[in-house]
Amino acid sequence: MSAKIGRRAFLSMSAIGLTTTLAGCLGLGATAPVTYDLTPGAPAPVAPRSNRTIVVREPATISTYDTQRIVVRQPGGVLSYLSEAQWSDTLPMLVQTRMLQSFRDAGVTNIGKPTDPIALDVILSTDIRAFELDTTAGGAMARVALAIQLVSDRSRTVIASQTFSADVPSPSLDQANVVAALNSALDAILRQMVQWTAARI
Repeated sequence: MSAKIGRRAFLSMSAIGLTTTLAGCLGLGATAPVTYDLTPGAPAPVAPRSNRTIVVREPATISTYDTQRIVVRQPGGVLSYLSEAQWSDTLPMLVQTRMLQSFRDAGVTNIGKPTDPIALDVILSTDIRAFELDTTAGGAMARVALAIQLVSDRSRTVIASQTFSADVPSPSLDQANVVAALNSALDAILRQMVQWTAARI
C-alpha cells in the first residue's frame, strides 16, 4: 500500500511541477504576445521532370491549428496555447507561404497560389495533422506532420500522396526555444516534400 501511495504522490508532484512550468510558459496574465515567423532554410536544388505548373493550396486543418496561436499538448490530452507568443499569420497561411518559398528556393519556378494568374496542371493539397509542442511524455517535443496530395487538375485523380512528419526536442519550454524547434521540424519536412514533389511532376 505504501508503495502505491508513494507512486501517487510522485505522480501528483510531477503533474504539479509540469503545470507550474507550463503556467509560466503559457504566460498566464501576460499582455501583448511576441510575434514569431517561420523561416525554413533553403532546400537543395531539384530538377522537376516536367514543366507542369503546381498550385499550392492553403493547407486544411482542424480549428485548433487554424490560428496564430502556438499549440501546446499537455498530459491528459489537454490542448492549450503559448499566450506570450504568436505566429506572424494564421498557421495555414504561414505554412503555405513557406512551402512556396521552399520550392522557389530549390529552383522550382513553375509554382504558385490559386489566386496567381497561371495555368493549372497539378494541385498540391496539404493537411496539417500536427503542429504543436508535445509535453505528454514529460519533456518538450516539437511535433509537425503534413499530409500531402498531388492531384491532376485535368483528370481530378490523385497522382501521389505522402505524410511527412518530424519531431525535434526543445531544450526548454521557453517560447524562443519552442519556436526554434518547431521551425526546425518544419524545415526538415519541407526539404523532403520539395524533393518528393519534384520527382513526381
